Amino acid sequence: MQSRLRRKVGPEMINDAPAGDLPPIEEIRGDREASFWLKAALRSALSRDPVDAANDADVLARLLEHRCRSILDNDTPI
Repeated sequence: MQSRLRRKVGPEMINDAPAGDLPPIEEIRGDREASFWLKAALRSALSRDPVDAANDADVLARLLEHRCRSILDNDTPI
């Protein structure tokens, strides 16, 4: 079974997708296909102020998406 967390990287990536498209946090934490890194990030974020954690996660997501696009466009070495 493929995890609902996986998605293709491409022009259709949208940062403002509704939360209803995502599984609940507890489902992700129990998902054997979810990465250790994601689970650790969730554990860390859940112990923080939710506004600060969401803002930091948004910045991180945008930085990683930019890096991913640059690598896929062969603009940045891996």
